[in-house]
Amino acid sequence: MLLEVFIIQEGASLLLLRHSFTKKKYEMNGNLFSGLISALSMFTSELEIGDIKHFQTGELRVLITTYKNIIFVGLVDDDPHSEFIEISLKKIREEFLKEFSEEITNWNGKISLFNGFTKNIDEIVFTEFSKYFIEKDFPKNVINVVRNSQSKFESKYLKFIGKETGIARAETQSSFKSLKKQIRKELNLFSINNVSSLSDQELQINIPMCPICRGIKTPEFSCKFLEGFIEGYIEKSLNLDSIQVKETKCIAHGDEQCRFIANLN
Repeated sequence: MLLEVFIIQEGASLLLLRHSFTKKKYEMNGNLFSGLISALSMFTSELEIGDIKHFQTGELRVLITTYKNIIFVGLVDDDPHSEFIEISLKKIREEFLKEFSEEITNWNGKISLFNGFTKNIDEIVFTEFSKYFIEKDFPKNVINVVRNSQSKFESKYLKFIGKETGIARAETQSSFKSLKKQIRKELNLFSINNVSSLSDQELQINIPMCPICRGIKTPEFSCKFLEGFIEGYIEKSLNLDSIQVKETKCIAHGDEQCRFIANLN
C-alpha cells in the first residue's frame, strides 16, 4: 500500500510537501530524508549510471521518479500493488507540475504555497484505490478490502473511497421510487438491507447484519464506507450536486442494526 508521498526539490534538497494516507505515522525526519533522496538522485546523475527507481529498507520500499528537478517519492509497505501505486504517483506528478510549473520557475521560497495540494493527492490516490481494489471485482472484494482498510485509513478516507465506488456503480434513475428499489438491490449484493421513505426528500436504510462492522466494538460509528457509498450512489442516480448521508445507528457502537439517513435537500 502507498503510505506516504514526498515531493522534493532536487538541487536544494528541499521538502516541498509530505503527505501521509494512513493512521500509522513514520517518525522519520522529513528534511533528512529529502536530503538523502536528493543526494542519491544527483550522484547517479553525475555517475551516468541511470536513475534509482526504488530501494528497499527493512519493511518499506521507496519508489522514486524525477521530472524537471522535482522528485516524487512514494513510501510503500511490503505489499506494493505496483500497478495502483505507479498510476497514482504518475497522476500526482502530472497534476503537481500542471498546477505549479509556473510557480516553481519563479518560486519565492514559500513552502506553504503547496499545502493545498494534499487535497489533490487524496483525490488521486483514493479514486485509484477504489478502482483498483473495489470496483474491479465488485462485490467480491468489497468486504475484505474495507475491513482491512479500517485499521489503516482515517474515516474520511474510507468515506471518500465509498463515495467513489457508489458513483461508479450508480445508474441514472427516473424517480425516487426507482432509486429506492435500485439502491436496495445494489446493497443486497453484499448486505441484507431495508430501504424506506421518511419523506419525499429523505431515505432511511437499515442494515441488520452489517458486514463492515461485524465483530468490531467502538464508541464511534464505523461504517464510513457505506455512508460514502450511499451518498455517491444517490447523487449520481438522481444527478444531484450534493446530498448528506449520516449513520445514526451502528452495530459496532452497540446498536441492534446500522442505520443511515439520506437527506436529499
